[in-house]
Amino acid sequence: MINFGFWNLIIVILVALVLNNNWRLDDEKAAWKNSLFLKSSTIQRLIQFFQQPIVNFIVKAGVVLVVTRFLCYTGWLVYFLNQPNPPLWDFKWYYVASKLAHQHLSPFNVEIFNQSFCTLTQVCGFIPPFVYPPNFIPLIWFLGYFSINTAFKISIVMHILAIGLALWGANILLESKSPALRTICTISVALIYGLVRDFQVGNIAIFIAVLILWMFIFARKNQDIPAGICLGLALCKPTLAALFVLYFLLKRRFSLVFVSVITVASLAFLGLALTGNSLTQFMSDAARGFSLWQNDPAVSPYISISRLDLMVVGPRLLPTNPFFAKLLSNLIVLIILVLAGWYWYLQQSLTDWSKKIYLAEMVLISCLSIAINYSQDTSSVMLIPAVVFLLNDLLYQIRYCKFSRKRFFVWLVGVCCLAVQTAVIHGWLIGSLANRWNVKAGELPYFMKITIFALPSYAILGITLSILVLAISSLHQKQVMKFEPK
Repeated sequence: MINFGFWNLIIVILVALVLNNNWRLDDEKAAWKNSLFLKSSTIQRLIQFFQQPIVNFIVKAGVVLVVTRFLCYTGWLVYFLNQPNPPLWDFKWYYVASKLAHQHLSPFNVEIFNQSFCTLTQVCGFIPPFVYPPNFIPLIWFLGYFSINTAFKISIVMHILAIGLALWGANILLESKSPALRTICTISVALIYGLVRDFQVGNIAIFIAVLILWMFIFARKNQDIPAGICLGLALCKPTLAALFVLYFLLKRRFSLVFVSVITVASLAFLGLALTGNSLTQFMSDAARGFSLWQNDPAVSPYISISRLDLMVVGPRLLPTNPFFAKLLSNLIVLIILVLAGWYWYLQQSLTDWSKKIYLAEMVLISCLSIAINYSQDTSSVMLIPAVVFLLNDLLYQIRYCKFSRKRFFVWLVGVCCLAVQTAVIHGWLIGSLANRWNVKAGELPYFMKITIFALPSYAILGITLSILVLAISSLHQKQVMKFEPK
């Protein structure tokens, strides 16, 4: 019998061969030949350091081992989740809601949902209510035709396909055909914690992120109908997608918004019909369910360690003063909204209020969607465009600009903040440390709560601010280059 160690060795060898064959700059190397950025003494010393044989070997070995571990973990996860009675977590809520809709019952009613959840999943007690909008019901309708284990296996396949589409979309947005840079982009995107976490718990955030990613790809090509459909479907989770509606309205892409509104309205009315609800009854049930949902420890800004949004910063720093805690969080959100609005105004004024869609704008909306609204670790998949933006920004600097210590430092801050959103911080550090305390009872020490357990939220703020600084400074650079003599 071949043991796992043997297969692990085979995977290491295969990964090393694939990476070695794709670690080529090709045309990019010729384009960088006269780069002022690369000729900087600081960058030259950095290049010489990494070209040392021992350093070069350590870097390559590290990349190979990280990719191998990721593949092995994903394979193990697929095997584990296909065992009888897997830990379905978030998926259970979708499955129960679909089953209720098949019975023409409302999953938005707290009592009906709680009772059915206990019956179908054998998990009883206080169950957080189903707080998704009615336009979500038609999208999960198909799950009710299967047993819970079969439905979850279908979900696994859909998640794998979504991950593939996410990696493909990220490579489309990357402004380089270099195999090495495309490999770096793919690995960086794959290491975002939410990508595998969504897969592990059966959450839908990966689907929303993919819909928004491809919405941007279609919108950039002026294909407003498919882009509008993608946005309409993504609005089944409004906290992650609603800001894009406002963005396209400001961009005067009215046909795209119209298609999205028609899509979401059609799904909403169909969802109400499938669950036997009127709009007034749904609003009543949703309001009651939402107030109960807020009492869940995983949602509370004072207790939850899985939340990414900035609305938890104030409550963690000032747990005994709710008024000033909320004021602090709102002030942080207001500042980044003002800065984002300033960037948008500068961008539009320089482009004569163009309807063209820019990657930096899309990245900022994605970051704001998880920064100013309720979001958990699964929602970190919304940072996929941020990975592409940082790579594109580095490429732009190498091709066209002189080296700037300040700008490069800001870029490194963005990279480090993205690194926080990987399993290294979320899974190994926060997850392992959290097991030492009863998190749901709020027993975390104050110092830990505002430092290590707040790192993901601080990282979201850091990513957003670094992208804002890079985007605004790029506007000035491109404007100067536009008028330089050729």
